[in-house]
Amino acid sequence: MTLWPSLPYNSEETLLSFADRLSVMHTGCGMERLLRDLGINIEHFISGREEAVGAFAEASGLRVHDVQKGAIRVFPRGASFRGEYISKTFLSPRAARYCPSCLAEDGQMADHRFRLIWGFRHVARCDRHSSWLVDAAYKNETSLRLAMGSEMPEEPQAAKSGTPDYLFWLRTRLDGGSLPGNHWIDSQTLEQVLAASEMLGATLEHGHRVATKKLSAAQTEEATDIGFSIYREGLEAVADALDTIRMTSPASAVQAGPLAHYGKLYDWLHRRSNTVDPGPIRDILRDHIVKNSAVEPGTKVLGVEVTERKYHTLQSLSAEVDIPRVRLSRVLKRLGQLPEDATEVDCGNAVFEAAKTVPMVEAFKSAVRLQDVPDYLGASKGQFEALYRIDIVKPLIPRTGRGSVRHVVFSRAHLDDFLRSLEELPLLADDAEGDFHPIAYACQRGAGLFEDVFVDIQAGKICGYRHSDKVGIGSVYVDVSSLSKFKKSA
Repeated sequence: MTLWPSLPYNSEETLLSFADRLSVMHTGCGMERLLRDLGINIEHFISGREEAVGAFAEASGLRVHDVQKGAIRVFPRGASFRGEYISKTFLSPRAARYCPSCLAEDGQMADHRFRLIWGFRHVARCDRHSSWLVDAAYKNETSLRLAMGSEMPEEPQAAKSGTPDYLFWLRTRLDGGSLPGNHWIDSQTLEQVLAASEMLGATLEHGHRVATKKLSAAQTEEATDIGFSIYREGLEAVADALDTIRMTSPASAVQAGPLAHYGKLYDWLHRRSNTVDPGPIRDILRDHIVKNSAVEPGTKVLGVEVTERKYHTLQSLSAEVDIPRVRLSRVLKRLGQLPEDATEVDCGNAVFEAAKTVPMVEAFKSAVRLQDVPDYLGASKGQFEALYRIDIVKPLIPRTGRGSVRHVVFSRAHLDDFLRSLEELPLLADDAEGDFHPIAYACQRGAGLFEDVFVDIQAGKICGYRHSDKVGIGSVYVDVSSLSKFKKSA
């Protein structure tokens, strides 16, 4: 059986609203009467089951695909809308609110349509007329006819602020379109985008302890719009917002956890978003926590185990490098990782990048003292001072750094790299033809300043050789006769 005449259907209206209007036209009664006449289970239809929706579409002469756009599938613990799994509170098929201006355009009460967009929790105004939605007298009804009862629509209340961008985006998505330059959010569900936007904006606007359920409709709209302006820009913008949230946290102790640093945003992602996938915001926050906190390997952060340490506290770094805390804090001050005037509390609250700080401290532990470097390099004191002066041999603490004058030490790895570069010189053969002598001898015979000759050897301008029985700079030999000719030609 196909109903005739039928009403034109627009997916802007909920399926339940359309079914009620169609029933009033044919039976003079509400939706339940028509569904019974068509042999469709009322509860199955209200909960959006596919077989019930399909039977209604066939009876009303409509395409199933079109009708399903206005249907909301309700489950015991969640819901589904256009293939996206959502929470029950995110979108309701019940006619709880309305726009008086829209109803005035509809005409008679029998023609009043409950718009799908009014059912979204984050929608507090009509995006067509920029007026606040009005609460219906009875909020748990399936149609505006029943929700409003015998009351007339209230007068519209104009919203003073402009329509939020997220409402324009939501309208575009519901109409099957997308905004240019928003590919990142277009790949996410409606709830993932709006819920993440709300929590970001609410935390930034109302602080870490914000109770989103206690915000007014206007405050929720403002918070969602603030968060949406950030969220739609992508990963880097969200990470910058998390920087701000962490910096404005009242937590100051190093042992403070992510709940203290990120507030209800973390609480939402940690405990209250397990039913519905919150989307990429969870991964972004997890990465931010790991990059900015001293998370122990093996710790689970937002459901994922951290396998690699990114940051150390003074305590964990002390255990890692086997240096007592007090001494380690002095070392870190010398290395420029802590301010010179940092107190014990400041040191305890600081965090240090593991990949950078651990090798630096290890290098400091095994560093060679200034007075021991010439012997380590097989050089005279004068030769070392010349190389030090032209920055070929560099101290562990830069000469412009704090403590650089009183604590001149050299990384053993840096000195070993220097010695390895000398080992790359060609080996001096026993039967080599020429007047070969150590570089020091050549410089004493007028070849030039030691540092100039050494730099030319490194640059390949002068042929240098390595004596197999000697080490370090003492192993570098040159052909004095050839060097004299090179000097004259230069």
